[in-house]
Order: sequence, then C-alpha cells, then structure tokens
Amino acid sequence: MLHFSLLISLLMVLSVSFSWPAHNVGEPALEEHPIWRQCCDDHDCVPQQVKVTTRQENGNFSIKIEGVETAVNKEKFHLVPSPRTWVCYFNPNGKIANENIRCILYPEKSSTVNVPRL
Repeated sequence: MLHFSLLISLLMVLSVSFSWPAHNVGEPALEEHPIWRQCCDDHDCVPQQVKVTTRQENGNFSIKIEGVETAVNKEKFHLVPSPRTWVCYFNPNGKIANENIRCILYPEKSSTVNVPRL
C-alpha cells in the first residue's frame, strides 16, 4: 500500500511539473493574443483552409473547411495577428461541424479565408 501511495504521489508531481505552456506555433504576436489563449490552450488549433461561401439571414456563415461544408456561428470568428487561418476544435479528431468548432481565427491582413467584415 505504501508503494502504491508513493507511485501516485510521484505521478502527481510529474504531471504538475510537465504541464504544457500555451500552444507554441512560432508566431509570438498570435500566441500572446487573448483569443489565442482562450481558444487554443488545449493545443487543439490547426491551420486550415477556410472559405466562407454565404452569409445566412441570421448572420451566421456557410463555410468550407478543407473542402468540407458546414455552417458556423458568427461569434466563433475572430481576427488575429497571423498570416494563417486557424480552426480550434473541441475534439481535434471529431467531425468538421459547428458543434465541434470552438473558434475560427483568421488573419487581420491578407489571408487564406474569405470572410466578409462582421
């Protein structure tokens, strides 16, 4: 029983000492941006091709992410200081769908996304 307790204690110490920093992608201005920290602390954001196909009557958007069509709430789109468009997922291995998308971060300047000004 003592060995088991020591093992559990050791695992707890190791998990605390090796906690991951915010998602480092080599873009300091992006990594320091508050929305990056809010959306990507779980290391679940990936650069992807995003194209807005239509703006719906309710203000949301029909989009294609890597060729997959879906509709996304307008509140999930955020301007960021990055040359790339990032899609942040709740489950990175899940489907490309509004309910699985936490945020879509698109460049303040020229970009890989075609989003009408919100």
